[in-house]
Amino acid sequence: MEHQNEQTSNQLDQQIKLEEIRLLYGGTPFSYTASIVIAFIIFYVLLGHASSQTNLNIWLVSICIVLLIRSIESYRFFKCTKEEQLKSGWRTRFFIGTGIAGFSWGLLPWLGYSENIEYVAFIIVCQVGVIAGSLSTLSYRWETMALFLLPSSILLILRLVTAAEAENFSNATSFVLGVFIFFSLSAGRRIFNNTQQNIRLRIEADNREHAIELMHQKQALHLQKTPLAIIEFDIDFSISEWNKAAERIFGYNKEEAIGENVMRLILTRDTSAEAEILWQRLLNYEAVIGATIENKTKNGTIIFCEWFVTPLTGENHEIVGIAAMALDITDKKQNELAIIKSKDEAEKANQAKSDFLSSMSHELRTPLNAILGFTQLLKYEKDLTEKQQSHISEIASAGNLLLELVNQILDLARIEKGHLQLSMEQVTLSEVFEECSSMITPLAEQNNLTLDITSDTDGYVIADYTRLKQVMLNLLGNAIKYNVKNGSVSLKVMQKDSDIIRICVIDTGKGISEELLPEIFQAFNRLNATNNIEGTGIGLSISKQLVEMMDGTIGVNSTLNKGSEFWVELTGRLTTTTAIEREGTLLPANTAFDNIASTNHSILVAEDNPTNQTLIMSQLDALGYKADLVKNGQEALNIMINNNYQLLLTDCNMPLVDGYKLAKTIRDRGNIQLPIIALTADAFPEKREKCLKAGMNDQITKPVSLETLRFTLEKYLN
Repeated sequence: MEHQNEQTSNQLDQQIKLEEIRLLYGGTPFSYTASIVIAFIIFYVLLGHASSQTNLNIWLVSICIVLLIRSIESYRFFKCTKEEQLKSGWRTRFFIGTGIAGFSWGLLPWLGYSENIEYVAFIIVCQVGVIAGSLSTLSYRWETMALFLLPSSILLILRLVTAAEAENFSNATSFVLGVFIFFSLSAGRRIFNNTQQNIRLRIEADNREHAIELMHQKQALHLQKTPLAIIEFDIDFSISEWNKAAERIFGYNKEEAIGENVMRLILTRDTSAEAEILWQRLLNYEAVIGATIENKTKNGTIIFCEWFVTPLTGENHEIVGIAAMALDITDKKQNELAIIKSKDEAEKANQAKSDFLSSMSHELRTPLNAILGFTQLLKYEKDLTEKQQSHISEIASAGNLLLELVNQILDLARIEKGHLQLSMEQVTLSEVFEECSSMITPLAEQNNLTLDITSDTDGYVIADYTRLKQVMLNLLGNAIKYNVKNGSVSLKVMQKDSDIIRICVIDTGKGISEELLPEIFQAFNRLNATNNIEGTGIGLSISKQLVEMMDGTIGVNSTLNKGSEFWVELTGRLTTTTAIEREGTLLPANTAFDNIASTNHSILVAEDNPTNQTLIMSQLDALGYKADLVKNGQEALNIMINNNYQLLLTDCNMPLVDGYKLAKTIRDRGNIQLPIIALTADAFPEKREKCLKAGMNDQITKPVSLETLRFTLEKYLN
């Protein structure tokens, strides 16, 4: 702000200087003409009476030369541009010329001196007249008045003082001239000050007038060129201003709009209530900013405008009118509506996708529950031949592959929808690796592979325990599936940076060519995997997204015909390292469960599907449990009136009373001790939340494995 004020002050000073020099040079034509006329009059009056005619001639010539040179200088000045006139050289030359002119006039009493008193008096009168006349044309600068007055008057006084004739007259006249000089300089100073003030005031007034004119021009230009419709109307809604943009937006020209009622002209009936609310705000002296209103054009087209409205007040602060600006945002509004519609359609499509996946999960898991459940029970039958056991193993393998595909598709859908929730915590690596080792060892043993896992006993990473285990099982499983006969799979851990741990899964398989590496993490892309190797093609894609959700990175290094190294980097720290080598020592797949469960536990099963009824009852029998069976929730409530059960296994989707309502009813009746376990084919996390909210204790997702069922029963019964 200070810099701007200083700049404005400097500009004003420059304008004043320019005005001063222009006024000084501007007065020269009249001044020089008068000087020439007076000089020739003096010459002819003194002709024949001057003490020396030669000196008088010299004086006339000198005056004419000085005036000629100054006239040429003035002509050159007015031919220059404003920028050139501001140069200091013009001011300096004017000052010098003024001083020389004053000196030339001061020579008159010396070169044109006459012994006759009347001619001396004539010279004095002419000299004083010239000096007085100069005050009007030289008053714009104090320096110019002094430069002309002092040499001309002082030389006159000196001549009178040195004159021998009429000594008394000369002395008195000299005294009077001295007084004249003093008062002339004093008056000249005041004239200069007044002149300076007048110049400043006039320039400031011109500047203000120019600024106001420029502002009016800009306002007029903006009024006509702005894309905003500018409309003014009085308190009776009669339009008084209507610019070009208003003509373009609403279709009415200015002549058609002026004097019309703005409400009837451009507002629709649907917006009358909204307009009334805005009008009340304006009557309360409140400006309306950015209000979107539905309007109509001359041809009846509906448009949307964004309005900026403010009340206009009179001298007594009463509202005399309204100034409004409107911006046509119809395209923007239509785009917003299109985006909202697209968003709604996308949400509906996502919901349809989720509903489909939920339905698919339920519909696929229900038959899979029977296939895998009965297959698992058949494995423990001792009367089956080796061929039959082989066929059962093939059925189980195919069923497990289908279950894996269902799980991975659901995981992929959750990730894409952003519904996959992670529980980030410090995960101990040794626990994850040992659990993965126990689960992956049978597969390694089946393929005659050596499994070498290196874990850190005190190391940890920041991750979701379940999802990290899922990633490691996928990498280890791939390393085994795509390995060579008698090959090896190793897992190594290293501290890459101070807070970054790299986990590497290294295999001795066939490797991946360099051109295929960029495609390795693409969903449903199995590269050039042979058809006899089971797989879905989405495991690595899911693993990559899971690792990235855990703020980590995943990558691969591979050499064709030598093997591959998949690595995962997560935040964590290592301390002591130990090596755990396992050759595969799990129990054989057909080892039977010992019926060690207590038969005095009272269990109730609520299941409507006949196949699932047979399966769950067979699984409970295989584990040594006895249970009562009902077909729906209503039957369960009825039978529980006369029986005291220690655990309830219930399907969620049943006729009459489903599992959710069954659990809620039991809790509402005050039975909070009974463990209620949901048996559901729906694997979505929100379904688990729904089960817990209904009052259930836990959930088992179908297909139900014997291991999971046994663990859950022991957890809640013992």
